[in-house]
Amino acid sequence: MYVAMNSLSRLYRRNALDEIEGLGYFKSVDWIESIDSTNKQLVQMVRQQSVELPALLVTDRQIAGVGRGSNQWWSPAGCLMFSMAIPIGHCDSSVSPALLPLRVGFAIAECLELFSSSRPMVKWPNDVYIDGRKVAGVLIEVIPKPSPASAVAVIGIGINCRVDFHEAPADVQTRATSLHEWANKKVSESASTENVLVQFLHQWLAFDQRQHENPQWILDHWAERSLLDGQWSVVNHPAGVSQGRCLGINTSGALLIQNERLEVIEVLAGTVQSFRQLV
Repeated sequence: MYVAMNSLSRLYRRNALDEIEGLGYFKSVDWIESIDSTNKQLVQMVRQQSVELPALLVTDRQIAGVGRGSNQWWSPAGCLMFSMAIPIGHCDSSVSPALLPLRVGFAIAECLELFSSSRPMVKWPNDVYIDGRKVAGVLIEVIPKPSPASAVAVIGIGINCRVDFHEAPADVQTRATSLHEWANKKVSESASTENVLVQFLHQWLAFDQRQHENPQWILDHWAERSLLDGQWSVVNHPAGVSQGRCLGINTSGALLIQNERLEVIEVLAGTVQSFRQLV
């Protein structure tokens, strides 16, 4: 259920927008009450060239949010929902575009660790989990342009900040969690959508700077955040379904799966259907 904002909430919102403006990164920032999908809206605006880039679009209520494939993103009150439209050229050109999903997931996990008493982990390529339950999801759409340098990535992010799952679908209740459930009282009170958004944007820009200084940074540190490393994973990908022990990623960001015949399969694009710890 959507809850209207009171005067205090409006003050928090205004302060957050002022801090985002102070970052000096986005040329277009909009926070609206309700929309079908922030990604759909930004994709349309980019194609129509009706928005200045980089752009940020945030909403309080998303009535047709989408995930990867045919998945839907359940979007209740207390869920931070936003999309960023970023020219690929704004990402370090020395870093493979295929690593972008991993970079987003890693930055979210680093942001949420500021609030969480349990370490957030990334399920390849970019879903974020706390204690085995999903707390954040990402959908990235790349809009091609005449030259690769001018392509635009629209990055949609949903983070469960202060979500009550009592009215959620049964499958969501069993596999999802909310950030405030993992924080002490003081931090829990600060785990608002405004605070989490501002902290994520700070982390994202700092992460981008680290990548600029060391293009191999994400590859060097991926194992620290990988939920799947060492796990028996079942992955659905264009060539079929592969299962085996996850060995990490390669330099292109592909997931490495070692099957029962000890063959190593590289999955550059796919969906992890399930995973479990090896005995």
